[in-house]
Amino acid sequence: MAVQVWIGEKPEHPNERRAIMSLANGLERLDGLHLILANFSIGGRTVDLVIIKHDAIFIVELKHCDGRVIGSVNGPWFVEGRNGERKRLNPGRKNPYNQVISYFHALTNFLNEHRREFLSEHKANDIDFRTCKRVVVISPTMQEGSEIELDWKVELKGLDDLPAYLITERSSEIELTDEEMLDIPDMLHCTPWDEINTVITGALVESAVTGDAETPQTPRRGVSTPDVPAPTIVPTSRVERARAILRTTTGRVAAGLAVIVGMLFAVLILRPAQVVIPSGDQPLVQIADVTGVPTSGSISLATAEDACRWTSYQLVGKRWDGVSGGWISVASGGSGSGLLPEVVVALEQVATCSDQITLTWSVQNHTDQEISFPLRGDNIQISDSLGNLYQIADNASQPRSIRVAPGAQERGVAVADRPISRSASSLLVRLKGQPFGEASFVVSLQK
Repeated sequence: MAVQVWIGEKPEHPNERRAIMSLANGLERLDGLHLILANFSIGGRTVDLVIIKHDAIFIVELKHCDGRVIGSVNGPWFVEGRNGERKRLNPGRKNPYNQVISYFHALTNFLNEHRREFLSEHKANDIDFRTCKRVVVISPTMQEGSEIELDWKVELKGLDDLPAYLITERSSEIELTDEEMLDIPDMLHCTPWDEINTVITGALVESAVTGDAETPQTPRRGVSTPDVPAPTIVPTSRVERARAILRTTTGRVAAGLAVIVGMLFAVLILRPAQVVIPSGDQPLVQIADVTGVPTSGSISLATAEDACRWTSYQLVGKRWDGVSGGWISVASGGSGSGLLPEVVVALEQVATCSDQITLTWSVQNHTDQEISFPLRGDNIQISDSLGNLYQIADNASQPRSIRVAPGAQERGVAVADRPISRSASSLLVRLKGQPFGEASFVVSLQK
């Protein structure tokens, strides 16, 4: 799961809940862990939103506005409706600019004071949380004609533009691991918002329909898989079970999301396949525009041996960007720059036979230096739609690290020595660091 939602208290206003759900859905498609902290208190202030990723923290003041927004650094802000009537935003309180500034000081002071409680001594000396970003976000969008004058301290975004902004921005001097990220909501006394987290992962629909979802043996930290109680009258057919689910609001929301995801998978699966050219004397073909989503194929959990293997290229390609000082994804139909990937990692096969999971990888190196791809648990993480984690057995990987010379291609196999849950609907395979930073691969498990 790429995103987790944590709360101090459940937001009272439906607009705020809808905005958080929309944002969580947008972040779920991104590589790496993202945390959304909502409606929590610190220093006597209730903070709307904080978004945490590995290399940035965003402090957000969220406002729902049905009309043009007019305001500046100092003075009140107004929302102008279609009839020209103006209503003051935040009457009797600070304007959104000053609100997010006050949140910034409260949170960054807290994190700097407590950083030695969750960071190593070396990292605690180097990190400075005053580089957190400050953002005022207008939901659902910034309407044309809005007039807001801000200074360099605060960014202004529409909710629809926020995911793209979160991808490109980073906080200098901030670099956090998953564990360090998850320590922050714990220290702020936030709790997982299981209702939202469950809908995002799709586990509720899976467990309610099949009636046999397993309790995760190793759940994601802080995110529990909710029990779905058995109804008094058990539906006797799939149609009846589906109707029972759709009678609930959560079921209808989850079903709608499932339809959207299914349509996206259909588009991706039916598009023409793109094949990596392994020959060193031919140019590398460009990768698919969407990375971390299956290009084709799926695993069947039937008993037949041939049905427990998924075989199809699923690619992520990146090249080093000297301007930003990091790896960037390169995709056909993307920026139009014509740039080709320097390093391509392909997930060629996933097998669930013999009570274990094996991942077959290939790596192409089109740089002038040797690269390595460790096939170990500290670099590869496998989880399923129910939250189960499948630890890589380092000693079973062949080799333990793929080393690829310039212009070459190499293969290797990573092994998780544990049978897959038969109730899971998908697998998420995430690269944590090497060979080119974070990347995610998703494999659908057919029933």
